Amino acid sequence: MRHLTQLADDVRRWAEGEDAVRAVLWYGTLALGRSSPHSDVDAAVVHRGTASDVVASLQRFLGDRVREVAFIASRGEAAIWVDEALTKIDLRTAGSPDDLVSMATSPDVPAPRFVVVLDKDGSCGEIAEAAAAQLPRDLGALVNEEIEKFLVAFEAASNAHRRSDGYRFYFEYNLALHRLARLVELARGGDAYLFLPRMLLSGRMRRDEQERFRALHGELYLPEAAALKQRLVDAFLDAIDEVARRFAVRRDRDSLRRFLNSVLERDLFYNLRDFADAFDGRVRRGVLFRGSTLSRWTGTPELNAWLSARNVRRVLDFRDADEAKAKHAYPADWTLRLDVRALPLSAKPGARGAPSGRPIGEGYYRTFLAHLSNVAGALRMIADPVDGAVVVHCYAGKDRTGWFCAALALLLGLDGEFIVDDFLRSGQDTKEPAIREFLELVQEGGGAESHLDRAGFVASDVARLRGRLLAADAPA
Repeated sequence: MRHLTQLADDVRRWAEGEDAVRAVLWYGTLALGRSSPHSDVDAAVVHRGTASDVVASLQRFLGDRVREVAFIASRGEAAIWVDEALTKIDLRTAGSPDDLVSMATSPDVPAPRFVVVLDKDGSCGEIAEAAAAQLPRDLGALVNEEIEKFLVAFEAASNAHRRSDGYRFYFEYNLALHRLARLVELARGGDAYLFLPRMLLSGRMRRDEQERFRALHGELYLPEAAALKQRLVDAFLDAIDEVARRFAVRRDRDSLRRFLNSVLERDLFYNLRDFADAFDGRVRRGVLFRGSTLSRWTGTPELNAWLSARNVRRVLDFRDADEAKAKHAYPADWTLRLDVRALPLSAKPGARGAPSGRPIGEGYYRTFLAHLSNVAGALRMIADPVDGAVVVHCYAGKDRTGWFCAALALLLGLDGEFIVDDFLRSGQDTKEPAIREFLELVQEGGGAESHLDRAGFVASDVARLRGRLLAADAPA
């Protein structure tokens, strides 16, 4: 504690002797008189000249005591670590007292938000007055804002999960978690430092609550995202119950639960959707689904419920045997429940994919030509009048499944822009030029019907396929 006081006095003495410094103001724990041995020296400096010159001047004044400096020039902010204890001077520079208004009037920080230490030209009186004011705050309105912000962040996180974007999921998820933390703090009587609630776990939660909150930590590993999102939803709804005992919550808990559950259901299995989604009513819903491999979720109650609700009877797996064995093989007992067929549409991963140096779309076309027999076989199984829906998938559901569904859509006579839209819905860095080139190459080769006719999928098969998939009342 004494070391902190001495360092603060060193900053003040430097400022007194530095002509470029007009004023120094403490903020943080120094302004509040709550410093501890773990505190920083939080100082705002109003200066002439450039911020970089001010930081360099303080660094020279402290000499060999400085261990490291981090300077963010665009924000005029510096962190200077001093002595063996690495005590930090958190420096905010300002060319004018007006540049400090946002800090002086932040409702998240209790008054006084600034204390004037040195004011050479008497320019900081208004800032000091604003920083000392007790700011009125509508905590009820703040609670309701946090609820809305949670919904936005949670849906964004879940959407990133659906697109298999692990880092974006992690980023958006943690924004939602932060909104939950603010709600817990507000529910339990805290409204200061809401930008980063202090000692939230140990200060606001029982031991069992701390364990549950720690289990909400963000994950980059997407196979765990579904369970993590469900825990976050449960914690959020519990927080809604708690804040509703203190504040008038505009949202109805049941409506919040229904919306969040709809997001969870939409994104439970990433890149799994009705083939009809992209085709604006032209394709019958509930007949064909496309996606990533279902076998990664076998045995889960969520997958069982999804299959049952959609009356899925047949699964067509476009992976080869070695790939399926290495990455989520189907259990043997699945053949007792579903008609699971292996129809590989590629060689081993990393073997004969898109030719090196050639466009991806050409790679799709070459793979299509190499596997016409299996493509035709899959189309027949889709066209069969099976009593239930069919799912087609590869591993990620974007490349093999993507070009297969594009070829299928061509057979159905669907517009190319709808086909491109369907392809791009898989996300995961899918490339529009790739699918457009594939479509062009198929057409240049005589069209989808001509290609498949060579594999024995003839006009009568095409008619059966169209009868099964095209909507009777499709738009013209």
